[in-house]
Amino acid sequence: MINDNGNQLSFLQSLVDTINLPMVVVGVDMRIRFINAAAASLFADKITDTAVGENCYSFMFGQEKSCVRLGKCCPLVDCRESGGTIKTEFKMEGQDEFPRYYEIIATALYSESGEFLGVVEAFHDITDWKLFERWLKSAQKDSENLVREQTTKLLESNRHLRQEVQERQRTEVALLRARRRSELLYRVIPSAIFTVDLNRRITSWNDKAEALTGFTREEIVGKSCSVFAMFPCTEQCGMYSDSIAKPIVGRECIIRTKDGQRRTISKNGDFLLDDDGNVMGAVESFEDITDIKKVEEQLISEHDKLKGMLAAMRQSMHILGPDYIIEYQNDEAKAAFGDRYGEECYRVYRDRETPCEECLMQAAINTESIQRVELMMGNNTFYDQSYTPFMDVDNQAKVLVLLRDITEEKLLQAETLRAVQLASVGQLAAGVAHEINNPINGIINYAQIIQDEAGGNEVLSDISEKIIREGERVANIVSNLLSFARQKEDKSEEINLVKVVHDTVELIRYQLSRNCIILDMDFPETLPSVFGHHQRLQQVFLNLVSNARFALNQRFSGKNPRKKLTVSGEEIELEGRRYVRIVFEDMGTGIPAEKVDKIFEPFYSSKTQGEGTGLGLSISREIIIKHGGDLHVETQEGEYTKMIVDLPVYDGHEGKVSDNSSAGKAHD
Repeated sequence: MINDNGNQLSFLQSLVDTINLPMVVVGVDMRIRFINAAAASLFADKITDTAVGENCYSFMFGQEKSCVRLGKCCPLVDCRESGGTIKTEFKMEGQDEFPRYYEIIATALYSESGEFLGVVEAFHDITDWKLFERWLKSAQKDSENLVREQTTKLLESNRHLRQEVQERQRTEVALLRARRRSELLYRVIPSAIFTVDLNRRITSWNDKAEALTGFTREEIVGKSCSVFAMFPCTEQCGMYSDSIAKPIVGRECIIRTKDGQRRTISKNGDFLLDDDGNVMGAVESFEDITDIKKVEEQLISEHDKLKGMLAAMRQSMHILGPDYIIEYQNDEAKAAFGDRYGEECYRVYRDRETPCEECLMQAAINTESIQRVELMMGNNTFYDQSYTPFMDVDNQAKVLVLLRDITEEKLLQAETLRAVQLASVGQLAAGVAHEINNPINGIINYAQIIQDEAGGNEVLSDISEKIIREGERVANIVSNLLSFARQKEDKSEEINLVKVVHDTVELIRYQLSRNCIILDMDFPETLPSVFGHHQRLQQVFLNLVSNARFALNQRFSGKNPRKKLTVSGEEIELEGRRYVRIVFEDMGTGIPAEKVDKIFEPFYSSKTQGEGTGLGLSISREIIIKHGGDLHVETQEGEYTKMIVDLPVYDGHEGKVSDNSSAGKAHD
């Protein structure tokens, strides 16, 4: 046991010098501050007087410039930058045929105030291993004689190594000097370090170990390490356990300080060997990571809370950097847009190649305020977007983007607006109908009187008959318009689809005629009825006829024998059930193949800006599905388009039309 500081200093200096591991201390000015006996022996041919004060690069490598300036690894620079331990290899040319190879392990040295003092470099002779590797490779290629030759050289190398060890043992003066310097190193090393003998009794204890545990050297040296360990060493640390690999690196365990606190540490450890390679004890270093572990647990807890909150919100979320890159995406965002991590927001949101002219992300950062917008994005879905600026931990301004799917809300708004529009048209049509019906009835009555009084005058009789016929046609058109626009309760009834088609055509016949569109109606004499809402189905058919009219006008500017719309009906059977099929076929522009799958999506429109809302086919399909049917398309670009409506035949049992948008059959 060491009883006073002077003896401790001598003991530590002797301990370092007796170790057969060459050690060199290099200061921040790249000059050698200390070299132990083993290192002095290693570099004996380079030392004229003393190595202390020499530049490390000229002394060890014979260079005029530092390793950094020559583009090589410099342990001093690397340790100062990393604050940790650096490993590199050193080749030392010898007088014999083979050079010696060493692994340099460099550790940063700091003063008690935290000032960087330099590095301590330990040289591990790995020549035998290098030669052994070379021997193995050579053995695979060369003959047995070459193997014997390499083995002989390896044995000679071992003999030379033993001679060097014997020479190092003779340098007692150098050992004493090294011990004094090792005492300083041992004290200023920033990690807690202690050594134990084979009985697990503590033989040395540095200042950092005293600061972390509260035990002084006088209190702990000579006692078992279980004084501050929570468990006996044999059960926890594993230093003398054959089942634990050495060296021990980064092993976490619990210790007990002098005042009874439990602290979590991360420790490293390895054996201390004598000159013959026998285990004479162990050295261990440890760092207190209790606070780090608590912070990690808090971070994990906060992360789990945040993840739960985001999951409960059921909104897509992205975090954007100032370079427009998506740096984070939650599960909802992945489901909606796919895995778009690392991509630019303008590509994902608007399918653009360059940033948007009015960038909401930049606006949020510049104004330090939340920016909101409703926007249809690249996946044909409407989102309510909010851009919230925040400062990240790296002091970089970023934006949190929340995206709430409002497609259903937009559809509901559109249907509500449509209902309001129809209600307004119904009110207007009712008023106009009364204003028109009275004069029309008068005209028809007066024409009837003229016809009755005409007697044998064929001209008057013919004119009055035409007046009566045209007046009744006008009255019939007004009646159809009023019937279509009037908002009735959701009352289902047996419906003749042929009549629905005829009523629809009457409303748009004038536009078809004015656009020189040939209308061809092809229905069988008897077509089964269906069960549903007359006005809703008429709304669907009117939308399909209007789309066909638009496509025909796009392809043909004036009269053309192919400028034709055919509306036909037939009874079919699908999956063992009877359906009425109504087909609207036009010879217009057709639909490009890449757009066919999109035409039924909400808010998608192939028409130019201002000519379509993108809601007609989406709402029409919803109406048909709610009637238990299906609406699908067959088309060829530049040739034709067939919009096909299939509705189940009325079987005599009245039922309510489904309000479930998923009702109806699936079309293959």
